[in-house]
Amino acid sequence: MKCNAANEGSRCPAQARPLFSCVIRKLFYVFLVVNLASIASVFVGTVANAVSDRVTLGPLSGKVILLDPGHQLGNSNPRFSQQMSQKKFNGTTVKGCNTTGTATNSGYPEATFNWKVARQLKGMLEARGARVELTRNSNSRNKWGPCVWDRAQQANRIGADVMINIHADGAPSKGRGFFVLAPGLVKGWTEDVVKPGRKLARAMIEGMTTAGAPPSNYISNQLMISTNTTGLNFSDVPTVTVELGNMRNASDARRMTSVAGQRKYSTWLLSGLENYFSKR
Repeated sequence: MKCNAANEGSRCPAQARPLFSCVIRKLFYVFLVVNLASIASVFVGTVANAVSDRVTLGPLSGKVILLDPGHQLGNSNPRFSQQMSQKKFNGTTVKGCNTTGTATNSGYPEATFNWKVARQLKGMLEARGARVELTRNSNSRNKWGPCVWDRAQQANRIGADVMINIHADGAPSKGRGFFVLAPGLVKGWTEDVVKPGRKLARAMIEGMTTAGAPPSNYISNQLMISTNTTGLNFSDVPTVTVELGNMRNASDARRMTSVAGQRKYSTWLLSGLENYFSKR
């Protein structure tokens, strides 16, 4: 049967149906696909923004944090002996500008360990919305200091919410694990930081321990109160020194000298800071 205007309909072969019907159908499908893609794009963007806002608006968002990677490789360089011989009274005693720091039994310097952990931690904190500064911008035999009192005064100058001094201990080899030094009361010097410093210290200990950092087996309750640590005494903001482990202990030393271990220390410090700021 030949298809014509009179018998056009369901009996006609599909290929004989008017062309405009196929065109309309195709246009409808294109319209549907384009709009579904647009809706999906908006949805994905909304979810991404929500996740981003959740990170940005976390407990670290907007906080100003000074990280002090203790020591400097060049502190032992004879070229800088004059600079390193500077001394100042810290409220209880006269102490020098800075020191060389300790090292593992194989010679891996504390200054290098402190530097690598601080750099990683800086990135982690900035990713969570914090503004972070370091007390030194290099780890070099051709640089010295800065002096510990200048490091503390940097925290005061930038109005830091906290200052974290990152160090490692050089105790007898049986000792292992981390502990925290907080400022003790020194009249005329530390009245303003004793209470907030103690709060920061306890929050760091709690957060780091919960995250898995090995606790010290030679410092009671992982907390040491110090009245003669220059960096703590010169600070006007909440400040603590975290001794992340003992470089003379074989187990701690293995962790401190490995890339994975340094990442763990950075993550543990991050957990301590998140714990502190989530309680404020």
